[in-house]
Amino acid sequence: MMAPVRFAIPLVLSLTLSAAEWTRFRGPNGSGIAEGSPLPGEIGPASNVQWKTAIPMGKSSPVVTATHIFLTAHDQGKLYTLALDRKSGKILWRREAPGHRDEKRHKLNDPASPSAVSDGSNVFVFFAGFGLVSYTSDGAERWRQPLGPFTNFHGMGASPVLADGKILMICDQDQQAFLAAFDQKTGKQVWRAERPEMVHSFSTPIVYRNRGGRTELIVPGSYLMTSYDVATGELLWKIRGLTYQVKSVPVIQDDILYFNGWAPGGEPSERIELPEFAEMVKTHDKDGDRKLSKDEVPKNWHPGNWEMQDLDKDGLLDGKDWQYYRQRRTSSNATMAVRLNGKGDITDTHVMWRYDRSLPDVPGVLLYRGVLYLIRNGGILQTLNPATGKSIKLGRLSHAMDEYYASPVAGDGKIYLISRDGNVTVLKPGGEWEVAAKSELGEEVFATPAIADGHIWVRTATALYDFARP
Repeated sequence: MMAPVRFAIPLVLSLTLSAAEWTRFRGPNGSGIAEGSPLPGEIGPASNVQWKTAIPMGKSSPVVTATHIFLTAHDQGKLYTLALDRKSGKILWRREAPGHRDEKRHKLNDPASPSAVSDGSNVFVFFAGFGLVSYTSDGAERWRQPLGPFTNFHGMGASPVLADGKILMICDQDQQAFLAAFDQKTGKQVWRAERPEMVHSFSTPIVYRNRGGRTELIVPGSYLMTSYDVATGELLWKIRGLTYQVKSVPVIQDDILYFNGWAPGGEPSERIELPEFAEMVKTHDKDGDRKLSKDEVPKNWHPGNWEMQDLDKDGLLDGKDWQYYRQRRTSSNATMAVRLNGKGDITDTHVMWRYDRSLPDVPGVLLYRGVLYLIRNGGILQTLNPATGKSIKLGRLSHAMDEYYASPVAGDGKIYLISRDGNVTVLKPGGEWEVAAKSELGEEVFATPAIADGHIWVRTATALYDFARP
């Protein structure tokens, strides 16, 4: 492996070093924001590079403690956790996961997609091919917790979350979906909540301390947003009307949650009302086995991908399969705002607004300085008023008309957007957004950047960059 590549730049020493960290996917509670220090106005291979370190493949995002940067990766069929020195970029250690089960996944997914989470010293990682593992900052294994195998049609994607001494792992999949809590110190399971109504999703949950003093874990899933008591696993509330396959991360500000969910087929023009399963069996089940074959479903009602709707993979659609497919064909893509501190089904009482035009697929929303930002494929960027959901500005980044998988991040009055092809856009914040700088990294980028103490770390296909003002 290559040694870190260093660049000759002026060195500025500070007598007081801040311990600002970015210890989970998308930073402080998934917000994507880190304020407090000046950030570079432009980033690129020749702009504001502190160091660059070659790393193995992987699409997980960096997490940052006061001294370390943690990543997951894969190389020659093996799964790894990496620790880099935050100051120099030197790889301090690399540990192979205890096992590697190669599971089905989408071509854009990756064996090392979920990001790590840290308590500031220890690190916790999840691999779909093994389960959960924890290491000390020095790379000593603390515990392991095998999980799976999984039945997620596109492979697993959610990252672990840390709250109240527990590692929380959402494992939504086509069969036997569940949410589980594990003791942070020992890895032993504390509780497990079954989610039989859920199928595959990829969104990483966020944590919320409600007005009653409970810590909630808010989990977007197929068709439902749900919240659980972190102490017990009790289901606290739910919201109906999400799309069937969620990927992005919610954000919370002032007791209001903002979330975007998009999946193919969720546009108004693509919705179809299909008969209930009992009616389908009555009118189309020719062989009387109470299941539906491809020949028994009218062609104009066929799923675009039969295998994805066939949850148990027996070649036929049973009642659960058909119900899932019916919901999919009437599901709604939407960005939404939700008032928190509810109980039970709060769909009709706590959803403030929904917006359904020109929505992102994978990137999460960014709520920064009173404006909601959404970036979608094609470089289409729009801003919304978070109080009303009304559109402020819709436009296209003409220099970066590309796909977007990394979520936007912000700090120091700057918003960073990075496309799949590595096109970087730095925005001036505001409803009437303006492009302040643009550059090219020259490599694919799927990972969301990390920000702390005036640094922004970006993972490309082959390297991890540290950018900061000299």
